[in-house]
Amino acid sequence: MRQFGLSYDDAIAIQCCLVIGLEAQKIRYDEHFHEMTFPERMTAQLDSSRTMKKIAYLNKFTGVHSRRSLKRLGKLVVE
Repeated sequence: MRQFGLSYDDAIAIQCCLVIGLEAQKIRYDEHFHEMTFPERMTAQLDSSRTMKKIAYLNKFTGVHSRRSLKRLGKLVVE
């Protein structure tokens, strides 16, 4: 992350934004699941997966490895 000129605080802020976005996406997905077409569902799943990978990458940099927080994040993945 330092190669991109980001500090630890920047990484934490980005990580928080990603988590909030993932939570919002999960809420929206749960509310509109039955109205979505198959391609829309697949797109939502792919977006969730990409966000989880970004959060995992930031976890390596920030050192956030709490099993509790990772379990909570894991439940947010759209399945």
